[in-house]
Amino acid sequence: MYKISRWFIGVLLTVGTSFLVGVIFILPQEMSFFKVSDIFLFVVSLVISLTFTIYGIYLFQMRRQGRHFYWDDEGIVVDLKGNKVYWHEIESISLSNYQGKKATLIYLHYTHHESIRVRFQKMWGTTAYSIDWFFIERGKAYHKGLMKRWEEQQKKKHFS
Repeated sequence: MYKISRWFIGVLLTVGTSFLVGVIFILPQEMSFFKVSDIFLFVVSLVISLTFTIYGIYLFQMRRQGRHFYWDDEGIVVDLKGNKVYWHEIESISLSNYQGKKATLIYLHYTHHESIRVRFQKMWGTTAYSIDWFFIERGKAYHKGLMKRWEEQQKKKHFS
């Protein structure tokens, strides 16, 4: 079981509270004449700070509730809502290393896109799921374990 990274949650909360401190203490001193650009900057900074802070708090709550990424005999949990993609619905699993940002990509077989979309209650379907390594603790171990399990599932599939 791979939980949400404490480091990532800490970064979100730090950035959010830093922007919030800036909004509360710095910008009102600069807004002595209340120009439109000052008010716009104040509102944008407030939105940015609240977005980072609220998302950090949300992820912290998900971590405390025990929401995490894992796989079992049925399939792989691909999001914090607990939605699971079953082994027979997966076409391939690979590593993505785009500009230093590593992620595990789970590609779905095209015949299952619509059934997965309906099961997950999404408006639009997807062809793949990405689990970013910075988002979870021990991303490299997650990928290695998942690839090992995927190979076992492939062997079972071919011998059946």
